[in-house]
Amino acid sequence: MAAQSKFDNEIDRLKKKLESVAAKHKYNFRHPQVLAVSQKLDGLIVQQMKNNAG
Repeated sequence: MAAQSKFDNEIDRLKKKLESVAAKHKYNFRHPQVLAVSQKLDGLIVQQMKNNAG
């Protein structure tokens, strides 16, 4: 369960970072920094979903 909590905490942290970075770049979702954070968040979410499925 500790690993799940770690995933949840990291996902929450990245969600907040994504919101902040997107706002900083006037919600230009094509900005490289916005894309980088979004992709990192997507990867964690996919990894968490795989862990929950198996």
